[in-house]
Amino acid sequence: MKDSEKKRFLVITNTTKDPGGQFTDELISYIRGKGCECEQIASAVDVDMTRMTNKPDADKDILLVIGGDGSVLRAAHQVLGSGVPMMGINLGTLGYLAEVDKTDWKDSIDRLIAGHYKTERRMMLEGNLIERDNEPVEPVSIHHALNEIVIVRNSAMRVLNFNVYVDDLLLNNFDADGMIVSTPTGSTAYNMSAGGPLVEPKAELVVLTPICAHTLNQRSVILSANDKIVIEMVPTPRNEVASADGVFDGESCINLRYGDKIEIRRSKEVTNLIKLTPRSFLKILNKKLSS
Repeated sequence: MKDSEKKRFLVITNTTKDPGGQFTDELISYIRGKGCECEQIASAVDVDMTRMTNKPDADKDILLVIGGDGSVLRAAHQVLGSGVPMMGINLGTLGYLAEVDKTDWKDSIDRLIAGHYKTERRMMLEGNLIERDNEPVEPVSIHHALNEIVIVRNSAMRVLNFNVYVDDLLLNNFDADGMIVSTPTGSTAYNMSAGGPLVEPKAELVVLTPICAHTLNQRSVILSANDKIVIEMVPTPRNEVASADGVFDGESCINLRYGDKIEIRRSKEVTNLIKLTPRSFLKILNKKLSS
């Protein structure tokens, strides 16, 4: 895709990956030397999940994230709602979200300036607590996730028991240490570690993967991206006291206790990731599986 209008670059740096900002300074100088505007919008401290007040312009800006997959994930939350195309420059280990390696970043910047790239729309999830003590929860506080929403215990080493409903129909009752509700993008993260399937990231679906299920017949379930999922915390057969958290991309969370219901669905928001090479996911997956 060629887009000669996209000439302003915005840079977010994970300062733990680029202490002193040497790489960031070199990147900005290179882009400005090519006659393009480049502005550093965050670097003094690592970005968090708080959304920016003044969002980038999706029609004019390209966001460069220096760090790794975690940095890209946090930046996606920071610019949520803007639709700005993002590209990660990886200063850490091999990742899935950070498209460019440090060794060939100049060639990648040249291709961006020339407009020789494509943009992938990655679906996101959103969720909120809908019921507590059999009463609707007001006001509604919506949380978003690009990778996954995880229901995980936050108390003693006790099993969690919950019902999972899909479009208001009971899917199953689960005894497990938790539940991962993953996007295709997040299938290579916690979902993979828990034994869930790997999914091509441009797909549109949702993966449910129990964490350390306590019965042998409880495995991952793949659902339509448009399904509504409700997870209800219920007492264990022994009525053990246990509480949990609903954690969104490893950051924001909702505390859950027995009787609570959390609703999860496809978000209207998306994350736009810049791709410079075709089938890059399969190349990275091959390297990961071969290592």
